[in-house]
Amino acid sequence: MTSRPARTLFCPECGKETSELYNDRCRECFLSNITLIKCPSVIKIRVCPVCGAHFTAGKWVRETDRREVLFHEITGSIMLHPDAKHEELDISEEEIDQSRFLAHITVSAVVSGLNATATADVEIRIKNETCDTCSRIAGGYYAGIVQLRASNRIISEKEVDRCIELADHLLKKLTEKGDRFAFISKVEELKEGVDLYIGSATSCKQVCRAIIRELGGSYTTSPSLVGRKDGEDLYRITCAMRLPEFIRGDIIAIRDLVIEVAHQDKQIHGTDLIDGHKVSLGAGMDAPAVKIGSRNDATMTVLVAIEGDTVQILDPETYETILLKKPVFFHEESRSEVRVVRTNEGVFLLPEMLNSG
Repeated sequence: MTSRPARTLFCPECGKETSELYNDRCRECFLSNITLIKCPSVIKIRVCPVCGAHFTAGKWVRETDRREVLFHEITGSIMLHPDAKHEELDISEEEIDQSRFLAHITVSAVVSGLNATATADVEIRIKNETCDTCSRIAGGYYAGIVQLRASNRIISEKEVDRCIELADHLLKKLTEKGDRFAFISKVEELKEGVDLYIGSATSCKQVCRAIIRELGGSYTTSPSLVGRKDGEDLYRITCAMRLPEFIRGDIIAIRDLVIEVAHQDKQIHGTDLIDGHKVSLGAGMDAPAVKIGSRNDATMTVLVAIEGDTVQILDPETYETILLKKPVFFHEESRSEVRVVRTNEGVFLLPEMLNSG
């Protein structure tokens, strides 16, 4: 059986002989007639000069890598041939001046089984425009207030600094997750404490919860109507944050107990310095707790002797011998130095390390 000779085809466009036609054209005519890439001659990008965010798809997006911004905007503006497959895109930019770039685009793809390549140049124009977040920060915008206070005392400067650190850390994480209004627009110092003005009402509550996790305390919220927009009521929220009355290391007296506080939430947690056991006291106590000292006031003195369930120490001020009940946390040996605190309820041994409770 003899094989049939290959059929000779002619390209109707150029007349050249070919063994295969692509959409009724030879390979060269087919490739020369397809438009592999369509793109605008100019792409304008709005960039915030303050935070580096750029405006895309109707919203501001935080992206600090310039090349990522250019790639995102270019790929969103070009159109490839509808039959293109396995496409590869390469972009290089050339700076014209501080606000203009020339992007050189090379596209490789497979169309109708043929490898195709195309190039294009696009001018990128950068327009500086302050984003909505930075505008609101500059204008002192806020959607909520966190009022930092302490129960039955003045909040300390150290506590305020730590609360702001915790708030900044949390708000940065929320911003990275997409909440562009998770920022502090103002810190107002008052005689009774500090107010944090925050751009997002939701993040106000999260700031309070982050502070409570480390420092204890509680908070309450109250909304206030500030106006209407697009037919809907607009509210601001106030979070009244109250740090505990007693902090880690405080020595308090309540009923017949003397306690070194580890932390306070709805209960006071700590160590009873008389017998050394851990205790937790609820809010509904029938007697008030009174601060009588602090671990910061502790001094070192000499352990004279241990006799059964009692220990003898030297009074750090009078150098007289004091007899104390041996607490369960006590493991020192005679003639060693021990840590004690003097209060109006007497002198008490302290554990070497304060347990967090």
